[in-house]
Amino acid sequence: MTNTTAPAAKSGEGKLNTRDYIYIGVYTVLYFVLICVAAMIANLIPGGQLFMGLACGILGGVPYMLVLMKSRHFGAVTIVGVLLALIMGVIHGNWYTIVTAVVSGVVADLIARAGGYRKLSLNVLSAGVFNLWNLGLFLPFYIGRNDYLAAQAAKKGAEWAENMANLFPTWMLPVIIIMGVVGGFVGAWIAKLLMRKHFQRAGLV
Repeated sequence: MTNTTAPAAKSGEGKLNTRDYIYIGVYTVLYFVLICVAAMIANLIPGGQLFMGLACGILGGVPYMLVLMKSRHFGAVTIVGVLLALIMGVIHGNWYTIVTAVVSGVVADLIARAGGYRKLSLNVLSAGVFNLWNLGLFLPFYIGRNDYLAAQAAKKGAEWAENMANLFPTWMLPVIIIMGVVGGFVGAWIAKLLMRKHFQRAGLV
């Protein structure tokens, strides 16, 4: 007798279902709350804005890894990136952040998919790449820098603009990128340590 039962879909295959969308919604909200905490901490510390990408990666690691672990369908991380793009774009009015959030989400999704969302090393790499969504927050200091600083000086005062110019010199951009990726790595490993049993049960290697 011929077995007509369809084989189970592998990780990364198939379409997102209702449960996936619920996970995406819940963990995106959690991620957003945690990165807001990171931003508040960074803004309270003199010069802390420089380390905001690092802080976002560290605090956002748990919800990000939960999205990977719970969904395992291509598109989940991309949707999180798009939602972040929409939210941060509205809050900051920054088109650069919209672009970096969408691109980082898609690339991070592809990286995790390459390991079937089960290979820990690729998931950690994916977290580092995804955390580059916040690069767009800093790009106005490097693209159209003079115009941006002049506009901010008119809004917030010349002293604020000068302080920001000193905090974000042109040579600092590669450092910001590195800190963003490292923050994502650290956040992913913290998630692994906090949820060791869940990771083992999920078959993450």
